[in-house]
Amino acid sequence: MKYMSNSKKDRLNGEEQLVFLDYLKHSLENGFSLINSIELMPVLWPKKKKLMQKLVKRMKDGNSFSAELIQLGFSKTTVTQVNLALQQGNLIECLNQLSILSRLKQEQVKKMRAELSYPFVLAIMMVILLTFMQSFISTQFSDGNEHSGDLVMLGLIGVVLAGIYFLARIIVLLNKQDYDSMQRLTKYPIIGPVILLYVNYLLVYDIGMLLASGFSLQKMCEYASKQEKGSLQQALGQKIGHQLAEGTNLEKIVEQEVFLPNSLLVLLKTGSERKNLSQSCLMLGRGLFIDLTQKIEKLVVNVQPFCFILIGFCVIGMYLKLLMPMYSMMQGL
Repeated sequence: MKYMSNSKKDRLNGEEQLVFLDYLKHSLENGFSLINSIELMPVLWPKKKKLMQKLVKRMKDGNSFSAELIQLGFSKTTVTQVNLALQQGNLIECLNQLSILSRLKQEQVKKMRAELSYPFVLAIMMVILLTFMQSFISTQFSDGNEHSGDLVMLGLIGVVLAGIYFLARIIVLLNKQDYDSMQRLTKYPIIGPVILLYVNYLLVYDIGMLLASGFSLQKMCEYASKQEKGSLQQALGQKIGHQLAEGTNLEKIVEQEVFLPNSLLVLLKTGSERKNLSQSCLMLGRGLFIDLTQKIEKLVVNVQPFCFILIGFCVIGMYLKLLMPMYSMMQGL
């Protein structure tokens, strides 16, 4: 138990990861090397001084930066992005992109919490009311042959529990952010298209960066397949590289791979030079990011009305639970 507690204590949550990325980015922008930037962390971030001192020590002992990021709680996909950028000399730009994404995520999480606060209070009041009805009112009109109200309430409780499980499952998969998790998330209703757009953005951005570094498609796949095992980039690089080696047509690969947008195929067909193609990919990435932002905001805004609808059904269920036994007794008079 002590080990688990220490392990959890040594991991950064979402907000802390954003702070870490921002501090690191600003240090690098000011001309410090990666190791010097990390050495500055205990000074720049007193709140996490002990954790940062441990990080500095492990880095000086020869541990890789990517391994340390995983230990700090970053996802494999994020770590792979950092690793790719580090090897290509684009770390600052990569950190800037990750900071923007993390900040967007944190802002939307805060909005969602604000949107859910009022429905949450209503839900608590509804549970209290239901308990009161069950304890004091329903017993006054109990009818051993009338269970329709109970069935309605059981159905609503089942829906609520299924919703909670659904939400918890999404959170677990989002925290993993590996290939399998993302593939499962794209099949979920409502959130699936948003996840797909998010992955499209990440991959198009990575492809643009690698093209700028002079990589061919085959070299990209070979390079990506050597990255963090289980990450989105590693799994895709291995899969697409294998398909290319078998002689599969590129157009067919893009069409079959759910994580690669068809707009990418249009760019690849233009036959432009790698530099121009890289710029086009980065422009496409910016467009995907704008779409992603809009979809996330729309999703968050629609959360509260959905909760109110669910609460409304629960209120109807409570009334039915109360009135059905009364109606049954009146019929028996």
